[in-house]
Formats: sequence, structure tokens, C-alpha cells
Amino acid sequence: MARRVFLGLLAGLLLVGLLPWIPSLLERRDAMPEHADAIYVLPGKLETRARCAARLHAAGKAPWLLFTGARVRPELRALGYPLSDAAVGAEFATRAGVARKAQIVLPLGRSTWEDAGAVADWARQTGLRKIIAVTSPTHARRAGESLRLALAPLGGEVWVTSCESLYTPAMRWWWYETPLIEVNNEFIKLGLYTFRYFIPTWLGLRPPPGSSPEPAAAS
Repeated sequence: MARRVFLGLLAGLLLVGLLPWIPSLLERRDAMPEHADAIYVLPGKLETRARCAARLHAAGKAPWLLFTGARVRPELRALGYPLSDAAVGAEFATRAGVARKAQIVLPLGRSTWEDAGAVADWARQTGLRKIIAVTSPTHARRAGESLRLALAPLGGEVWVTSCESLYTPAMRWWWYETPLIEVNNEFIKLGLYTFRYFIPTWLGLRPPPGSSPEPAAAS
């Protein structure tokens, strides 16, 4: 009994010690290439991500902004504006100064894995292979690996970036509801993706995203 209590306390202390550093495990931030074929804006936090992509576009990093996402948010539907995530992202980019003719809107995908598949299908059709992906720091590792697996069979490359700041221990982010929920949810989803998608794909037990229809997945 005493040993169980000791091991439980030890596990708790380890968890508390590791907690502040969890966001750094979720992050992936690549050095940007001089030029890419397109800048891809992942669904979620669309205003922040679209504005970030617009700045990269203005800096000449790529001629196209690509948006995916078939989900229509309930609040938009209720207001009579049933715009997909892809369309909403494009609207934010337009307001940030990106011309409509430089935007590609694909209302496809209801999860990060499906979004990666939509990007791969677009790359296969257009021959454009070099993609800068814009997302949030906590989403970056899961998104980056999903896109890498999707583009690798095509000889494509992906660089992941964000204009948001990573949650650091100095911020004591775990004391605040919004970042705590965000980090917790993403940590769980990364675990799910690792065992459901990444490992089977690495081992050749399932196809990469975009090569066949996929069942519904965590967003």
C-alpha cells in the first residue's frame, strides 16, 4: 500500500514538473524557404492565421494562399451566413489585403488529416509541391506531420510556421482556462494521431492522407 502511494506521488510530481513544458512538445517551427509554391492556412483561429499568411504573401514568400475546411460553424449558420472554414479564412485574407485572384478556396476536410489529404490532392492536380503551412504553435507538430505524410509520395515539401507566441513556463499558461484547454486537447489529439495515423502510415499499414477516403477523425 505504501509503495502504491509513493509511486502515485512520484507520478504526480513528474506530471507537475513536465506540465509547463508540454507546449514545446507540440510546437514545430521550421526555417522558412526563400520561396514556395503556396501558403496554406489551416482551419482554426482563422483570423490570426489568415493575417499571418497575408504578411508572408506580401513578403513574396509564395504567389498563392490556399484554404481548406468544409465545416460550417453553427453560429454562422444560425446568422444565415453558412460559410465554410475555407471561405471564412479567405474573407479574412481579403480584408488583410490579399487579392481574390491569389486565393484558392477548397471547402474540403473536417479534420487535420482530411485537410492534409485535400492539400495533397490539390498538389497532385496542379503540380505545385512546396507548401508553407500556417497554423498555431500547439497545432504545429500534428499538422506538420500530417502534411509531410500527405506530400511525401508526391516529392513535396512543407514548412510549418506561426505568427503566434508559444506558451512558455514563464507565462504560467496552465493557470488560465483557454490555454489549458487548448494544450490539453491538442496533447490528446497528438497522441490519437500518433497511434491512429502516424505509426500505421510510417509502417506502411495505411495509406497517407489524400490517397483514399478516410473515416471521420478528430479535428
